[in-house]
Amino acid sequence: MMFNLPEKYKVGKKIPMKDLIPKEFKLALKKKIKESVKGVTLSYQIVGEDITSLVNEEYNFQVIQFYDFELTDIKKAAFIANLYQEIIKSPCVLRLHDNSNEAYSFALKRLNQNDRTQVVVTDKVVTSLYSAALPSSDKNTLLRELAYGNIKNHDNKGSFYFEIYLRAYILTNDKVYAGAKSFLSKPIWYSLSKQKEVYALLSAVASNKEKVQKAVTNSEKMKLNQEIRQTICELDKI
Repeated sequence: MMFNLPEKYKVGKKIPMKDLIPKEFKLALKKKIKESVKGVTLSYQIVGEDITSLVNEEYNFQVIQFYDFELTDIKKAAFIANLYQEIIKSPCVLRLHDNSNEAYSFALKRLNQNDRTQVVVTDKVVTSLYSAALPSSDKNTLLRELAYGNIKNHDNKGSFYFEIYLRAYILTNDKVYAGAKSFLSKPIWYSLSKQKEVYALLSAVASNKEKVQKAVTNSEKMKLNQEIRQTICELDKI
């Protein structure tokens, strides 16, 4: 069972390959998908108004979906995750696995303002690989932290999914900031604005650390390191 979701949200519907691949895709891409994916199941979907839908100018979140993608090789996980997070319009969690390993994919989306039938993926995260068969404390932590009963913010489907996303982001990027995991037990989860603040700061540290690796001059590196220290100071205060 994925994330201890209530039984009432269980679907367990296999998706036929012909429904999985958009008709407009070029032949080479269709072939690549068919070579990568063995099968897809829509495992669960959170529907109804127990958690209120979020529908406005920016979002159309009436359902949160949980898919199971069986792959020929886990090395295809990033390719399939990036592709299907763009194709699936609702906020969703993808479990990607082959016979040996698994990973989970999450993405933040909003409506395309020029074409409101389309979505724009603004942020995404794919977890580390976990063994599909063997016990793993890291995988257990992820499944516990993202379990339905542990998600605090039920204001609407947007805030509910953002909390899932942020918990996954923290666990996947915990090396970015030494105190990252401490947020999992801090009282930030009932406030969407507080969660967004934490995410913006963690993302800024991650982004600047990447820039430091690519920086050529010492002055560039010094400036970036100073920004990182300032951001870490802000995270320490939360």
